[in-house]
Amino acid sequence: MNNKSNRRIILGIGIIISFSLLIISISMYFNYKHDLRQDTRLDINSVDNMSIEEIKYFLEERRETEPTIHSFYLLPFIAFFSLLIGTIVYYIMSDKVIQQEKYLEKNTKIILNFLTGQEKKVIETLLENEGRVQQYDLSHLPNLNKLRTHRILINLEQKGVIHKEKLGKINKIVLNKELYDVLK
Repeated sequence: MNNKSNRRIILGIGIIISFSLLIISISMYFNYKHDLRQDTRLDINSVDNMSIEEIKYFLEERRETEPTIHSFYLLPFIAFFSLLIGTIVYYIMSDKVIQQEKYLEKNTKIILNFLTGQEKKVIETLLENEGRVQQYDLSHLPNLNKLRTHRILINLEQKGVIHKEKLGKINKIVLNKELYDVLK
């Protein structure tokens, strides 16, 4: 599955979840309002026994004591907007990231074309070993000896393709992280 279809799937799921949160929020709010009206409703028997002033007083008191909207009912609504905005931002930003990855991959392949065949073998060996290998192991590659391996590694280190880590008497050769991420 490619990145474009992944982006569309994530966008679709984000929109579906966002709108379901919106529907939940709206239904919770209307249910709350309905329950509030049921609790403060005047029934027919009590209205018959009340005077007009008492009814007015009851309605004014009900209006004054009516609670404001609780934040609990706004959480799904806030989550809706957050998720919707997050999904849209992801969709827009992922396009830029994909373009940069393609650009980086293209530039890396151009750079690798400037390497010799033996340097490419060293890079391939590093890639097969997760970007890290001992210098001793590289000297056992076909058509390479200790001296030739040493010279190739110095050359690659000067180009910034690799760097050496000393582990006592052993040199650990590490492929440049950005290069490894692009080539793996």
